[in-house]
Amino acid sequence: MRRQNGDRDVARRFLQTAFEPDDWVAVFLKAYDTGRVSQRVAPVAMFREPRWQTWLRVMNAYRFNVYVSVNAMTPGNRERTKRAVQTVRHVFLDADHDGPAVLQQVETRQDLPRPSYVIHSSPGRMHVLWPVRGFAPERVERLQKHLARELGTDLAATACSQTTRIPGFLNLKHIPATCVSVEYLARNVVYGPGDFPVPDSGLASPRHPLDPSRVERVANADVLKRARRYLAMMPPAVAGQRGDVQTFQVCCRLARGFALSAGDALGLLTNWNARCDPPWSERDLLAKLEHARRYGREPIGGLLAGGP
Repeated sequence: MRRQNGDRDVARRFLQTAFEPDDWVAVFLKAYDTGRVSQRVAPVAMFREPRWQTWLRVMNAYRFNVYVSVNAMTPGNRERTKRAVQTVRHVFLDADHDGPAVLQQVETRQDLPRPSYVIHSSPGRMHVLWPVRGFAPERVERLQKHLARELGTDLAATACSQTTRIPGFLNLKHIPATCVSVEYLARNVVYGPGDFPVPDSGLASPRHPLDPSRVERVANADVLKRARRYLAMMPPAVAGQRGDVQTFQVCCRLARGFALSAGDALGLLTNWNARCDPPWSERDLLAKLEHARRYGREPIGGLLAGGP
């Protein structure tokens, strides 16, 4: 369903769909004819308020283009950098030319889920977004670079601090100006790292000839598979029933026993964490993984040597 420019509530609905209620986001404004810019980092709920929507429309009328960060920012932080990203909310691609052909490629690939929404920034140009959980910033950037190379999208728009246009406002970068719209393809679906291809893990082909590093990537995939099986067998952590200790032990197995990176471990923990009562926040899980790596007693890589 594509929201057109006549729907004045499209911006608020998009912000509600794309982010969690307590997320902080960066709203960035730029006037291309004068070079003037302005930025606000604040709770997404604030930007959905009528008075802030009115302010954005006034700024848009003064020829400022209106953007929002694709990921959640650290509360209280006023900058929009990779270091300021608190939680990865989207896998993002910028199809800056021949967008319909790029979308058709995405739809036909067996290793990619269907995008949840597509932002049409101007004729032939679009932003493709998948809502996600369990991605560390470094991992989502590797994936976005990998997909940009394969699909021919903008390689310069793969940083986790990237912005997208807010639907419902005018795109004034090109003449004539067009109203940015959003097309919802798979609403209320959130994906994890396991739903996407591992960067540069293609089989031997003219584009990806088989080389010695392929052996390491296959071994990596096997480790992830074994770690996923381990988590499927582990009971969830429950508050009041030594849930903190249980979570620390699970994190020790991933960070030390399987020697996984924080990003890989966090991605695998998504389904297990959903069964916990209550689930841990991504910030808490990252902290526990770091503590497990530093203070756990299990030998690093101890589960990798020999045998299933």
